[in-house]
Amino acid sequence: MEKLRIGIVGAGAIAQRNAREAANSGVAEVVSVFDVNRDASRALAKVLKVPEASSYERMLDDANVEAVLLSLPHHLHKPTAVLAAENGKHVLVEKPIANNLDEAEAMIQACRAAGVKLTVNYSFRFLPKVRQARQLVEQGGLGDVCGMQISLHQYKDRGYWAGGKSNSPDDWRALKEKCGGGFLIMNVCHILDYMFFISGEEPDRVYAEYATLASGVEVEDIISVSFRMTNGAVGNVSGSSIMRGMNDDTQYIWGSNGSMRIDDGGIEFYSTRPALGRRPGRNHRLRKFASVSWTIEWIKDFVAAIRNDREPEVGTPQAWSNLAFIQAAYESLDQGRPVSVRPLPEGFSE
Repeated sequence: MEKLRIGIVGAGAIAQRNAREAANSGVAEVVSVFDVNRDASRALAKVLKVPEASSYERMLDDANVEAVLLSLPHHLHKPTAVLAAENGKHVLVEKPIANNLDEAEAMIQACRAAGVKLTVNYSFRFLPKVRQARQLVEQGGLGDVCGMQISLHQYKDRGYWAGGKSNSPDDWRALKEKCGGGFLIMNVCHILDYMFFISGEEPDRVYAEYATLASGVEVEDIISVSFRMTNGAVGNVSGSSIMRGMNDDTQYIWGSNGSMRIDDGGIEFYSTRPALGRRPGRNHRLRKFASVSWTIEWIKDFVAAIRNDREPEVGTPQAWSNLAFIQAAYESLDQGRPVSVRPLPEGFSE
């Protein structure tokens, strides 16, 4: 398969990781780098041993660049993605797809009009642990999904919000206009993606409470969301970036025939049916999983989608559903009531 020639846009910490993974993927070749912080841009270009573009427009003018990988603050996703599409470049963009659904729709429309493909970096779904959990559900080990619980609690210090730990400091995470929201849109979004992927269900309606209690920023540092799925199942999200001294990253899915817990240690499940080669009626713990780069797996899937002219696994429907859940949660507090998750516009799933 011919390697995809990628231009790296952004040279901060996440961009550096994404660039390294693209270069090491075996299916892509980094051919250009650009960041408005020219010192950071030159440094990354030197490490990768590739040319540094003098501007984003110059990168897009380069016929050798087939796609761009955008690792930028959220508010820059729409303008850079739309411009890339208008110049015939495929688009890989960091999560979330955009700050809001209007911006996401503009990005999707631009890519469709130009005949280029779009993917968003919800790459945790490529982890072997997540794929195994998905297989358990597909085999009927849980039966009909009835409930879901997502818990993600961490501590983010002042440096996280102010960009102090980056080689290109910027306080965009602290400003709602630039980032669209706080811990939900920046961190919990990854868990939302792979939990709905595992369950095979989609969110339908949400009600949220959130606040900013201990971070000195404009966006939420604690949030609780209750939601209903399209099959009638009920779930909840509990997340915060202000839990000092301990982390919690634990998820549950349960159904008519069993239940499953996913945490840092692996997967624990119980089923009344044989599943994953295990006996029914017992608790099973799965701890050993292959070590993979989830970012590389994401890039591999996207390159295959381009070369085989198919939709990427993390394409328009997945990116839209994730942001639609998040936007509904934010609107819920503003309106003081449950809010329906906005469906994907007709025709966008084709």
